[in-house]
Amino acid sequence: MTERLDQRGAPLDTLTRFDPESWELVSAEVRTDTGKWVKSTWRVRTGEHFWWVVIGLGNALVTVIDVDAQRKGMGEGIVTGGPLYAYVAAVNATLMRST
Repeated sequence: MTERLDQRGAPLDTLTRFDPESWELVSAEVRTDTGKWVKSTWRVRTGEHFWWVVIGLGNALVTVIDVDAQRKGMGEGIVTGGPLYAYVAAVNATLMRST
């Protein structure tokens, strides 16, 4: 993973230190059959640059993506309401309280 970070010119020190207080949650992916969390994507600003950081099971850093400042992650397949969204929001709130 650190090789990929180096290839992309990513600031390793910043992007490997999870900081939910200053990172913006872009998406949380869950299994629709169980409602269990699979991974989350966070938007991180470093200076004038923005990155998406994908964190998977076991707090594993999956990848980092260099993104445009305007990119928000709101595509047609993104759920922004309903029972599953409410469930994920509740799980996320619990996880944030435990950090």
